Amino acid sequence: MTRSKYRIVFAKTEAMRFTGHLDLFRAWERLLRRARTPLAYSTGFHPHPKIQIGAALPLGATGENELVDIETDAECDAGALTREIAEHAPPGIQVKRVLALAPDAPGLEKLVVAGDYSADPLEDAWPVDLPQRIERLMSANSIPRERRGKAYDLRPRILSLALDGNILRMRLCLTPDATGRPDEVLSALDMESLPVLVKRDKLLLREP
Repeated sequence: MTRSKYRIVFAKTEAMRFTGHLDLFRAWERLLRRARTPLAYSTGFHPHPKIQIGAALPLGATGENELVDIETDAECDAGALTREIAEHAPPGIQVKRVLALAPDAPGLEKLVVAGDYSADPLEDAWPVDLPQRIERLMSANSIPRERRGKAYDLRPRILSLALDGNILRMRLCLTPDATGRPDEVLSALDMESLPVLVKRDKLLLREP
């Protein structure tokens, strides 16, 4: 059996921004089945399709260049695969392109290191002293936080933070042992109650 690997670049748009990671996985499974993609399956008592989505998006966020890796049990033409998957995509998933990977290419869990996010206030403008809040946050030696009852330091998870016009841009660490979240950054800036639209512009990968 010839197995091949492909990376799909897609946008998670407004129609799916409140769809969680597990439900997104199921949506991809249904989509690939409808597109008749020859997915490869794991072995064992409960075989599952070889689908791997990049780092989970926070609930309520959209993603402009999200990634999902798939493995097939037959070689496919990347262009034809792009067209077939895009044709069957549900509202909320916009397929951009499919890239062929080397058979020994590492999975996304070993490649994703960070994400670039942008936040835009939905109603009012940002607080007038936001530049000063950003400066204080970025100059702090540590930012003690707690997630699910476990204490951690948010500061090393914020790789960059800046106001670009009316857009708050953040580059956050997305490694398995240190994940930064936009809502935690907004909370550290004392803006947790401000309604904002968060978008992940891209995932940053380490060199394989």
